[in-house]
Amino acid sequence: MIDYPITFKGESETRKEEDKWSLETSENLKTQMSPPKEFGGSDENPSPEDLFTASIQTCVTATFKSIADRKDLTYRKIETEIKASLERGTDTRPMIKNAEITVKVTGVKDKEKASEIASATEKNCFIHKSVKTQIKTEYNFK
Repeated sequence: MIDYPITFKGESETRKEEDKWSLETSENLKTQMSPPKEFGGSDENPSPEDLFTASIQTCVTATFKSIADRKDLTYRKIETEIKASLERGTDTRPMIKNAEITVKVTGVKDKEKASEIASATEKNCFIHKSVKTQIKTEYNFK
C-alpha cells in the first residue's frame, strides 16, 4: 500500500546575466532549462513546456504499463507521442489548452483486456487529474 502524501521537490537557480537556469529534482533529474525559442530562449535545453507535456505523456506510459503488468497483459512495446498546443485561455493568458496523446501498444494478444486497461489508465493517471489541459488519448493495439 502506498503511504500518502508523497512529496516531490525541485530546485532551480539562475543569474541575471543568464538566459537559462538549472533544475534539480528530488528524483535526481539534473538539467539546464531555457524558455522556448518563441519566447526568446534557445532549443539547446528543454523548456518548462517540454517538461509539462513530457509529464503528461510519461504518466500515461507509466500508468498503462503498471496496470498492464499487474493484469498480466501480454505486450511487446508501448510507444507514446504527444502533441500539445499553447494557446490563449479565456482570460487571454497563454496556457497549454489541449494535448493529444497517441499510445501504440504492440504484441497485444488480448485487445479487450488492453482496452479495459486503457480505460483504467484514463481514470488513474494522476497528472491528467492535476491539470486544466484538455487531454485526448488514442490507443492503438497491434
